[in-house]
Amino acid sequence: MKQPHFKHVREHLERVRGGYSFIPDPESIYRGRVEADHFWELVGLRLQGCPVVVLAALRFERVERPGVPDARESLASYLSTNPDPDASDDGSLTALLPHKDQEIGAFLSGLRQGRQFQPVRIDRLRVEVAFDFRADNPSAVRDLREAASPLRKHYFRTVSGHVARGESHQVDAPLAGQPHARFLAVRNPEQLLPQGVLRLPTLFVAHRFISLQVDVTEEASRLAVRNWVPFLSGTASREGLIPVG
Repeated sequence: MKQPHFKHVREHLERVRGGYSFIPDPESIYRGRVEADHFWELVGLRLQGCPVVVLAALRFERVERPGVPDARESLASYLSTNPDPDASDDGSLTALLPHKDQEIGAFLSGLRQGRQFQPVRIDRLRVEVAFDFRADNPSAVRDLREAASPLRKHYFRTVSGHVARGESHQVDAPLAGQPHARFLAVRNPEQLLPQGVLRLPTLFVAHRFISLQVDVTEEASRLAVRNWVPFLSGTASREGLIPVG
């Protein structure tokens, strides 16, 4: 397999580590086909059973938010399934995938020019982690939630052994027996690896992918977590949360 997809992700991770504040060319990085009330946007998905990150264009409904181009709902909300048993949502996403050797800029350009791609259905329940290629926050949800309650600092361990820390709102445990996809937005995340600390873009993590979490907002908790084996970098998986081969 050639590397245009992985190269695209690595370039974004470099922007993140460099403290980016804007995306130089959205049309070559994330913006695809634009419709009257919707648009297609490139996102990255970590899928159960797939050893590498999957880049996919998803269709979002445009919302109005002053000063934010292509504003939309939160990716966490978009990926979460509707718990209403009478809803028409079947739990799947419609995605368009670039070809394995295709440069991402060419894929996005093809979408804008009307090129047709065979859609793929993705089960939301198989999405473990997602991220976008934005520098700004395209959703008003974060602002509304922060006005209601402040972000808290958390440490996480995933079911696959990754250890990470970041800022999020309180983690609510899913209801027992409820097969619904629910996602948590984690801001300013850092993955703790045996080989060091890796800064990552805002992550949208499936609740079912989190095996352990601890609130470390208070100093006592921050001191304690350093002595808890599951949250030590030495016990963490060496694999990236965003696997790029």
